[in-house]
Amino acid sequence: MMFGSINSSGAIIDVTKHGEASDILLPNQTDRVQKVAVDIGGSLAKVVYLTSGPRSQGGRLHFAAFETDNVEKCVAFIRTLLDSPPDTSENAEPVIMATGGGAHRFRDLLNKELGVEIRVEDEMESLTAGLNFLIREVADEVFTYSEDTPMQFVDAAADMFPYMLVNIGSGVSILKVTGDDEFERISGTSLGGGTLWGLLNLLTGVRSFDAMLDMTKTGDNAKVDMMVGDIYGTNYGRIGLKASNIASSMGGVYRKTLDKHFDDSDVARSILYMVSNNIGQIAYLNAQLHGIRHIYFGGYFIRGHPLTMHTLSYAINFWSKGEMRALFLRHEGFLGATGAFFIGERARPADVSQTADNEDKTPGVRRRRAYSFTENFSIAGAIADDAIGSLGMLDREPSALEPLAQLVNTAKCPYTPDTVDLTHEPRQQAYWISAMQRNTNGLLDLADSGALPGCSDPESRQRLSRFVSLYLKHLHQLQRRPLSYGAMSVRALLGLREQCLHEVGLEDIFAGVKKHETDGALAALHAVLREVDAMSESERPRVLLQNVLAGNMFDWGATQLRGVLAEGSLDLDKARDQITWRQEFDNGMDFVARIQHHTYLQAVVFVDNSGADVCLGVLPFVRFLLQQNTRVVLAANSRPALNDVTDRELVDIVRRAQVVDPIFGTDLLSVCGTGSSGPCLDLRKLDARLVQATQNADLVVIVGMGRAIHSNYYARFSCDSLKLAVFKNQMAADAAHAHIYDALCKYERAV
Repeated sequence: MMFGSINSSGAIIDVTKHGEASDILLPNQTDRVQKVAVDIGGSLAKVVYLTSGPRSQGGRLHFAAFETDNVEKCVAFIRTLLDSPPDTSENAEPVIMATGGGAHRFRDLLNKELGVEIRVEDEMESLTAGLNFLIREVADEVFTYSEDTPMQFVDAAADMFPYMLVNIGSGVSILKVTGDDEFERISGTSLGGGTLWGLLNLLTGVRSFDAMLDMTKTGDNAKVDMMVGDIYGTNYGRIGLKASNIASSMGGVYRKTLDKHFDDSDVARSILYMVSNNIGQIAYLNAQLHGIRHIYFGGYFIRGHPLTMHTLSYAINFWSKGEMRALFLRHEGFLGATGAFFIGERARPADVSQTADNEDKTPGVRRRRAYSFTENFSIAGAIADDAIGSLGMLDREPSALEPLAQLVNTAKCPYTPDTVDLTHEPRQQAYWISAMQRNTNGLLDLADSGALPGCSDPESRQRLSRFVSLYLKHLHQLQRRPLSYGAMSVRALLGLREQCLHEVGLEDIFAGVKKHETDGALAALHAVLREVDAMSESERPRVLLQNVLAGNMFDWGATQLRGVLAEGSLDLDKARDQITWRQEFDNGMDFVARIQHHTYLQAVVFVDNSGADVCLGVLPFVRFLLQQNTRVVLAANSRPALNDVTDRELVDIVRRAQVVDPIFGTDLLSVCGTGSSGPCLDLRKLDARLVQATQNADLVVIVGMGRAIHSNYYARFSCDSLKLAVFKNQMAADAAHAHIYDALCKYERAV
């Protein structure tokens, strides 16, 4: 089974049988394989490997799995990886990081067949290292599950330790983890996935684990088990037992009133309950004994199987009387391989000349990674056919991602980037998926009309068609299973669109549009500044805010405005006239009053679109701050998204603006990338260099519908903040009880 192929041509979701991945996925491989880690358990062998290539800036982490009985196929797959074009960026010889019991059992086979160094990592250390990595780095990794409330995602990174990991493989190991590299195995049981697999094979003859789980869907364990109701005839309410609770697993087999012929599916469901309930009770008892409330269940036994997760959750909830909850992981089966991979990274000698400024260089102290990972669902796979979630590839970002220092994210004031969780809003969910479908098909029309110069040649037009097909298939998947790729939000849908564009090789389809509009806007900058300078000091700040909002109307992401933008019939005056100002969303005069009597030390301004938006809206406003001796950091996307300006483009724009006014060349002004590549913004994941550069900011300004309405609408800060955007989408306006083209000018003092 493979999650994300190296060569993506013609594929979107690639789920194959165990052991077949090496025969299918690599014939056209061009990406270079950098590192490989393997976790060989009693039942399954899991592989994690990193590739580098044109589609991922810093590398891409992939996942694959094989039955241990077919370990030769797993080894053949790794050999194929090692035979890929070598990574010339590193001089070190290839090393395979291996963990799990099979790393010792099959070490000679690995050495013989692969001919490279096999570095065996401790199994328990690998498990905890893998879990710590996934909790911290992967969005929507952790979730709770029950039949009533399926897949509720949990942000577990803020309060990680202590926790308990119940790793369910062939057997079960229970670990208590109190910190990085601080863990102990406190318990375990021989009743695990191997027990279920073995018993069902003996009783039903079925050999495939997936087929066994599939049987449980239609089974009725009450025909095999002895239930509380069989004994008491009803509930035993005094001790909290329902009539439907199991009193004795398989105990009903010997009751005279039962038919002696038992269906395989009934037996399968009974044994699944027996194993899962026992694991759940043992987990609860250990958590109670050690005073731990966070209980993670991992291991390939779970496989995203709804009934298994519900049973474990029910057991923890029942025995703890609701005081504890079971936590599950989307990458549940890959903890060991992932951990071994990063332990191997730590073991590599540090090249001090290339060590990032934010890494700890103290001898004997674990180096802080100078990069982060984001999940890419452009090519996604499922752990099993009926798994409720999917796995994407993990793209390694070229720098670490950290939260904005001024962002407030506490228990009393938690930060959630998304304004609306579409998962719990079916009407909005249907609207936004439909809107994305129309918007995507509209890109083909724009290309045909010549409005997208970057897609005019046959090759680019073909890539655009591939993108449309790829993204529409993902939208169809989300219509069927809204939680496939984590919590659904406008930010997630827009981000997935950009991932699909980049995956097919369309890095910046609006590049020509941006250049044309920026050239025109910079030509008009002198006149705009002259008009502003002619105003009185009292009216100038208000007009500058109005210009920022007028500029924000030049947004190719807003379907309602694409027609006039393609015609070129929208100018700053017309845009300003189209905006409406309502008191509910505009307290800009409070900011005006504040700025006239207070000078900010440093402002960080998160910008939005190229062209008139940044040139005629943001730059005049920034000039006003610079004139007050406020240091300003302009924060822009690190990679293209729609017609959003990137940090590289913004550096050039600022340089050209110096011709109009030399103040734009002052040392008070700088440009930084956000680390983002989408129209929205998660302020918990910003380029560490930007976070470092804005440590002293006492004013946060966020511009644009994606960054200030679809996301961060409710964000609060430990300093003053200003959110500037226009409601350019009817559904977004309805959700906020606003009207289309209402201005958002939201000024808030520090929390």
